[in-house]
Amino acid sequence: ADVFVKVIDIDLERRRISLSIKQANEGVDPSSDDFDPSLYGMATEYDENGNYKYPEGFDPETNEWMEGYEAQRDAWEAQYALAHERWLAHRAQVAQAMEAERAGSEEAPSSYSSARSASEGTLASDEALAALREKLTGH
Repeated sequence: ADVFVKVIDIDLERRRISLSIKQANEGVDPSSDDFDPSLYGMATEYDENGNYKYPEGFDPETNEWMEGYEAQRDAWEAQYALAHERWLAHRAQVAQAMEAERAGSEEAPSSYSSARSASEGTLASDEALAALREKLTGH
């Protein structure tokens, strides 16, 4: 089963990644319909003025896809559907965590840090870890 976590820290020197389930769940209301696909893996682009860049072939004036852009529409809809599935799974995770908290039982720790010494199951190189950190933090 997938678990949604927030990356708290990537320590390059100690080759450790700190994650938090609790922080990933903060701000997610399992009863809300407020869905932001960009939080669940769907790429969004903005122009130099901060305006949303619509996918190629989508006409924002009519809110319709233009003729001849069926492949782009299908790809966009598939990405949106996948992001929506992730959001629904995350809402379910939050609801389960809230129920467990109400029941007074904490079944799993809310954060985890990887600290393996063996190379098996860890990132293969410092470059890979640095690349992951850059991707997740944007710098």
